[in-house]
Amino acid sequence: MTMTIRGTTTSRPRKAPEDAAERRATWILLGPALAFLAVLSIWPFVYLLYASFTSYQLAIPIPIEWVGLKNFSRVIANPRFLSSLEITAVFALVAVPLQIVLGLLLALLLNGVTRGREVYASLFLIPMMVAPIVVGFSWNLFTNPIYGPLNAALKGLGFDPPAWASSPEWALPTLVFVDTWQWTPFVMVVLLAGLKAIPPRIYEAAKVDGSNRWQTFFHIVLPMLYPYLTVAFVLRFIDSFRVFDIIYILTRGGPGTSTQNLAYYTYDMGFGRFEFGIAGALSIIQLILLIGGTSLILGLARRRERTPVSTAPPAAASRSAQGLQGANS
Repeated sequence: MTMTIRGTTTSRPRKAPEDAAERRATWILLGPALAFLAVLSIWPFVYLLYASFTSYQLAIPIPIEWVGLKNFSRVIANPRFLSSLEITAVFALVAVPLQIVLGLLLALLLNGVTRGREVYASLFLIPMMVAPIVVGFSWNLFTNPIYGPLNAALKGLGFDPPAWASSPEWALPTLVFVDTWQWTPFVMVVLLAGLKAIPPRIYEAAKVDGSNRWQTFFHIVLPMLYPYLTVAFVLRFIDSFRVFDIIYILTRGGPGTSTQNLAYYTYDMGFGRFEFGIAGALSIIQLILLIGGTSLILGLARRRERTPVSTAPPAAASRSAQGLQGANS
């Protein structure tokens, strides 16, 4: 096909055979990775979905039958499900905001450091680098009521310390503390990246207009950190629903069922009682709750972005906004 431009006839370039060869090579290279992903992710999820609608029990040699929504109704009617759901919600609503606040404080602290920032950041990241099961064993030894150094130090100071992981009153707070200790550095890294993304002229404009540190933080810096706060909150919210390692090592869901969250309850039904149908239904319910909770958080974050923020002092905020536009241009 040809086209004429000012008396000159030109031909549209045809796709070279090299393009088709390049596409084939791309699919050949991606094929093994996609097949690996399908085998390890897609197929197990499809099988889990199938098992949740059947009477699959590995311990009892009976034929597998299609039971429909019976597993889901049994799960919802079980008091253990409501108890584990409550524990999961309490854990998430306490641990995640605590990690956000502490991570923000550490990020602000590191952002103000001019010398040795990389060294301090590396030290703060050590807990996040350790495997969760190693963290569980370490804190299990540290909080042991008989030979643990924590109780020995408290007794030496004249206190009467509890059996942290074995106490019905202190087991869940202990898990919250351990999870916060390990994952607060992750929140710190995310928020520190957000602080580094704010142009320096924003602070200069706010300072020129007479804004003090508190006004600059609450009315300029914090609103610009909302996207990073949303990312950190969503990721930690998802992880808080599937906490298993430290619970398995420290408390085994006890004492009784006082620390048995949804993840541990699912494990107990699947690999403790071998009721894979019930475990599959629990997994699907947990997935639905996660999707619903994440959608709610993202919806609130989008609404927050669309809502105009009243800033004080107005001159500093407006001048800072102009500075941001100038930095982007």
